[in-house]
Amino acid sequence: MKHNNFNFGTGSGRWADHEEIKNSPTTIKVNIHDDKYSGCGLPLISDGRTAYLDVSDHHSIVFGSTGSMKTRRIVLPLINTALKAGSSIVVTDPKGELFRLTSGLSAANGYKTVVLNLRNLDQSDCWNPLSIPHQLYLSNQHDKAKAFLNDFINTIVSPLRSDRDPYWHIMAHSITLAYLLFFIDTAKISEANIYNFNKFFLSHSSKKEMEELLKYMPDESISCLNLKGILSNGDAEKTIGNIASYVWGALSPFMIQKQLCQMMSQSTFDLRDIARQKTAVFLIIPDEKTTLNSVVALFLKQLYEILIEEAQQNEFNELPNRTEFILDEFGNVPCLPDFIGMQTASRSRNIRFYLFLQGMQQLNEKYGRHTAETIVGNCDNKIFLASGEVKLLEYFEKICGEVYDHGIDKLRPLITVFDLQCLSKEKGEAVIKHGRNAPLMSELPDFSEYKFKTYPEVKLNTRKLPKLEMYDAEQVIKEIKNGTRPLPFSIEVFGKEKYYDKSPSASLSDNDIWDW
Repeated sequence: MKHNNFNFGTGSGRWADHEEIKNSPTTIKVNIHDDKYSGCGLPLISDGRTAYLDVSDHHSIVFGSTGSMKTRRIVLPLINTALKAGSSIVVTDPKGELFRLTSGLSAANGYKTVVLNLRNLDQSDCWNPLSIPHQLYLSNQHDKAKAFLNDFINTIVSPLRSDRDPYWHIMAHSITLAYLLFFIDTAKISEANIYNFNKFFLSHSSKKEMEELLKYMPDESISCLNLKGILSNGDAEKTIGNIASYVWGALSPFMIQKQLCQMMSQSTFDLRDIARQKTAVFLIIPDEKTTLNSVVALFLKQLYEILIEEAQQNEFNELPNRTEFILDEFGNVPCLPDFIGMQTASRSRNIRFYLFLQGMQQLNEKYGRHTAETIVGNCDNKIFLASGEVKLLEYFEKICGEVYDHGIDKLRPLITVFDLQCLSKEKGEAVIKHGRNAPLMSELPDFSEYKFKTYPEVKLNTRKLPKLEMYDAEQVIKEIKNGTRPLPFSIEVFGKEKYYDKSPSASLSDNDIWDW
């Protein structure tokens, strides 16, 4: 069977000719010095003056060990082309270098810029991950609120999953959801944040306190069902203690410094706006430590869910403005729950993921080998710059195929493990497997060789972080008991709020609570 001038199964693999890549229907040519581009994507071929970009809806994965220059040869050109094409971008920025070199261009092109600066928290926008589920809950969109809370819980506990028996993971999810629902039902908007939730959970997660909370929950509520399931355990007190310690471990990264708690106590921007107007989001992360990377994972997951929800509101179920997730050092970001599903759903919603890793082992450690292989398989663009990882080298040797060598009268790899190890860093040599095309050997220029216009960096101003407003759980429970506050979950379960006599003489016994 003949196709594209070679025979399948006969070892007639080959390198793609540059002209066929340039003429591909999913490739566009841009003149780098132009102010606007008709599209953006991975630079497949470039000399710094013109570039041929992949504008398909394909996800991409780039492998390059430390020092392979993947940031300067791929990430920075990619960001610049996206900004000139008008796509929104979400960028993980381990050193702050990407913001420094591209924020001027985003400002010049009329972008709204959002910066979560985990290196300098007093030069950061603020973001409260509980704000959206809290708003949804208060507007009686309880199912949507629970979906966001489930994502919140899965994201913060997933890094601990491999360390403990799955039972503890399931129970931790159950108890956290129960307490979160009680918390957002009873907290004010200014109080609903991770810091206050953690304080509430720490002070009310004993068996005695759990039994007390149950008195104020309708039997039909999820919180009641979850807590009763935990209390039904034969050794409930010990079980609850173990579960609580598991949850505390998941929440501890968000509590390590006061400034972080303040930064995450309210939101200075609306995630929905990222879907509605061209926006550049920079997540500046300390590259010398990973303690704050869980914040990044939580933000990425919640933003993705918001983008999907926004896409569903449009005629073709896609975002009107393409959003590019450019995730440098993706291997250092904690596991994103259901990332395979995120990849699958996003393509038809006008969302693309670009994953940059040092090697395959990083992905295996985070997601497990089977899931990691599926993630790579879902990326139609695969780029190799450099690695000493044998399994990764063998993988690229295999996907590049074989060629029949008449000199030795047998098949040999188109490119060997040894050849892959000898790619020239100075020339920017890269092996690119682009969709269903034959593999491409390309030379990608350094960012300094591109003829992009330069703009002054946007200066980050020091801002006063918001003051934390405290949530008083004891006062809340007291008000529920004396009838001056509605019972939790009243609207959700019964479709109305239940108030009791607010007069000073009114009293309420435990038996009276459910006397409707």
